[in-house]
Amino acid sequence: METGCITITDETILSFYKKNPNIDIVSMNLIFIEILNNLSSNLSATLNSTVNSKILSIVSEIDKNLSSFRLDLIANFNEKLHETKKEYIEDVKMHLANNMLSNNEKISSIVDKNADTILTKTTSILNDIVPKSQDKNYMQIEQCIKQFCSSIEQDTKKLLETKHQDESSAKIIIDNIESNFSKMASSIQTPILQLIQTSEERTSGGIQKVKDEFIQQQLIQEKLTTELNEFLNKYKNNSSLKGGVSENELYFMLQSLMPTDEIIRVSGDTASCDFRVNRKQKDKPSILFENKDYHRNITTDEVTKFERDIQQQKLHGIFISQKTPITFKDNFQIDVINNLIHVYIPNCQYQTEFIKIAIDLIDQLAPKLLLIETKCEEEDLFSMNKIEVEELAAEYRNFAIQKLSIQETVKSMSKQLLDKMEEIQLPRIKHVLTKFGILENESLMCPFCNIYEGKNKASLSAHARNCKANSKNKKDETMDEQVLENIVIETPLSEFAAKKVVKKSKQ
Repeated sequence: METGCITITDETILSFYKKNPNIDIVSMNLIFIEILNNLSSNLSATLNSTVNSKILSIVSEIDKNLSSFRLDLIANFNEKLHETKKEYIEDVKMHLANNMLSNNEKISSIVDKNADTILTKTTSILNDIVPKSQDKNYMQIEQCIKQFCSSIEQDTKKLLETKHQDESSAKIIIDNIESNFSKMASSIQTPILQLIQTSEERTSGGIQKVKDEFIQQQLIQEKLTTELNEFLNKYKNNSSLKGGVSENELYFMLQSLMPTDEIIRVSGDTASCDFRVNRKQKDKPSILFENKDYHRNITTDEVTKFERDIQQQKLHGIFISQKTPITFKDNFQIDVINNLIHVYIPNCQYQTEFIKIAIDLIDQLAPKLLLIETKCEEEDLFSMNKIEVEELAAEYRNFAIQKLSIQETVKSMSKQLLDKMEEIQLPRIKHVLTKFGILENESLMCPFCNIYEGKNKASLSAHARNCKANSKNKKDETMDEQVLENIVIETPLSEFAAKKVVKKSKQ
C-alpha cells in the first residue's frame, strides 16, 4: 500500500498553525469534512430555493411597477388633457356670450391666445410624460398638437363668421372642437403607448437574459454540487479511503513519538496489522500497531484477528480504536498471551499521549516477561502462574490510567499556579528600590504613550505596534530592542544616553 501525503505551502495556513500549535490540522480537516458532509444533502436545494425566490420577487415587482406606471400614465394624461379642453371650451363660450366684445378682431385675438395657451399646456404635460431621449416619439406628438391647433384656428374662423347667425351652428363648431380634442388625445396616446410597449419589451428582454444566465449558473452549480457530493460520499462510504486517511494520521503520530525508529507500513501484508515499528535501541522490543476508525464498536472478530496477527508475527502489539469502544476491553487493558503483550486503547481520538503510555507499558513489561521466561527455563528457580501475570498486567494498566490522570491534573494546576504567581506583586517597594537605583527597571511600560503597562513582553510588543502615540509606527531596531529587552537602569549616564536617542530621532 503506497504512502500518501499532502504538502501545505500556503503562508497563511502555516502561520495560523504556528501561532496555534495546540490545534491539530488533521482534526480540523475532519471537522470541516463532517460539516460539508452534513451540508451536502440539502445545499443545492437551499441555494436554488433562495435564488429562485429572490428572482421571482424581483420580476414580480418589476411587472407590477410597469403595469402601475402604464395605468397611471394614461390616466394622468387623459385627466390633464380633459381639464385643458374643458377650460378652453368654457373660455370660448364665455367670450362669445360677452356682449362687450362686439368685434371679431378682439374675439379672434382671444381665441388665438387660448390656442397658444392650450398648446403650451399640452406641451408641458408631454414634457412630464415623454423623456427627452425619445426624439422620434416627441416629434410625432408635437406634430399632432400642431395639427390640432391649426384645426382650432379654422373652427374659430367659422365660429366668428356664424356669430350673428343661429346658435345651432356655433354649437356644431364647438362640438367639432371637442371632437378634435378627442382625436388629438387618441393620436397622442398612440406613440406614448408605443413608448411603453418598447420599454416593456426591453425589460422583458433583460429579464429573459437574466433568466438564461440564471439557468446556466444553475447548471454549473448543480455540476459542482454533484462533484462535491461524489467526493464527500467517496470519503463517507469508502472504508478503504477513510482507513487510509486514518492510517496516515497514525503514521505521523508515530513519527513524532519515535523519530529515530523504523516505521514500516505493513497493512498490505498478510496477518501483519497496519504498522510495524523496529526500535533503534536493541533492548527495546518491536511493536505492531492495529488502527481502526469506525463509527461502531469494534467487534470481537476484529480483536480475534489482532490476536492472531500478534501470535503469527511473535511481536507485541497495540490495538487502537480512534472513535469507538472495543468490545470486552477496558481503557489500557493489557492481555498477555504466550508472553506477548496486547494493549488496547479505545476512544483514542488521535491523542499522542495515549499511544505514548501504551508504548511505555510494553517497554517496561517486555523485559520483565523475558526475564521471567529465562529464569524459568534456565534455573527453574522462579515460577509465575497465569493469575499472577494477569495481576501484574492489571497493575500496570491502573498505573497507566493514574499516570494519565496525574498529567492532566499537573497541566491544570501548573497553569493556575503560574497565573497566581503573576498576581503576586509589590509595586510600591519595587518603585522605591528602582527609583534609588537598587533594582533594575523591569517595568513593561509602553515607551510611546507611557500609559499602557503589559503583563509580558509579547503583550507590550503587540501594543507598541498599534499604539496611537506612535505616529510613524516604524519598527526600527532601536525600538525593537527597547520593547523586547525593556531593561533600563536609571542612572545619570542612562538619562544622558536617552536624551541623545531622543535628539537623533527628532532629527
